[in-house]
Amino acid sequence: MRELTPIKGIRYYYPPDDAVLIFKDDKEQIPYGGMPVPLLEADFEALDGEPSYDAVGRGIYQALRSNPDCILGDQYAALLRDAYPHYLAELASHAIMIDSKDVEVPYLDRKITCLKILALLEPDNSALPLEIGRSFLDRGMRLSALHFATVSIYRAEHFLRRAHILAPDDRKILRYLGEANYLLGKYDEAKGFLLEALAGNEESDAESLHMRIEKIEKGTLPQIPPVDYLEAIGVAFANHQAGNHEEAIAILQDVLMDPVFREEFPIPEIHCIMGKGFTALEMPKYAEEEFRQALELDPSHEEARELLDQVATA
Repeated sequence: MRELTPIKGIRYYYPPDDAVLIFKDDKEQIPYGGMPVPLLEADFEALDGEPSYDAVGRGIYQALRSNPDCILGDQYAALLRDAYPHYLAELASHAIMIDSKDVEVPYLDRKITCLKILALLEPDNSALPLEIGRSFLDRGMRLSALHFATVSIYRAEHFLRRAHILAPDDRKILRYLGEANYLLGKYDEAKGFLLEALAGNEESDAESLHMRIEKIEKGTLPQIPPVDYLEAIGVAFANHQAGNHEEAIAILQDVLMDPVFREEFPIPEIHCIMGKGFTALEMPKYAEEEFRQALELDPSHEEARELLDQVATA
């Protein structure tokens, strides 16, 4: 037996070989003997013989939600499907609900977890690793999680490649794979995927794909991989939060020195953070200039407008 995955709040129970789960008013049963089963610590400590049907379900559900990549995860997911369909329905509904609105990173992480569990049950369904990859790509671009941009985008590439193996001609997969590889600085691979995505493509994004391919061919590229700039922005934001305004401004100014990155990734929050830093350093003229640049990128940026008004009237 492989070493089991440690999960906080979970203890593993080793049932006898002939153990069965009995449910639906004793009308159905599923053998689960010989497989270590995750239980909530409270349920484990309360054991007096074999765990109840409900205790096994609670433990498996919690273990998968805590770590869908855990050892025996595929077997736990199968048991959840066969003996606890209500938990599976809950997972699917959560994934759909979260996908229907713009959510913060913690909710995005919950969506990824739900999709990973569903993917354990449908390993040949390319739509699931595609959606997981898209979600990781989304996560990697979120301003509040830029310090994890590299990890997120590499995870995106991993799942998108898995989707590509299952559906090599899917243009949506190819397009997102091209985007992930571009962000990682793998420009030749990005170009290859984008060219495949473009083949016979008359959709609205065809022009943007052409432009991206043309820039790669001409070598009009950021000086370092875009993901490194995103990580740097995350570090700068963290420095700003810690009150290290000079360090934050210096990092962001270095990022903005790259005209290609600046053009391809117009981020008004960069200027907003720099403006707040200059304000804290009692340099109102520089702060005003940064808030104005933030508004040039996004005229509806309310925080930049409010802060500009404060600086202008100070």
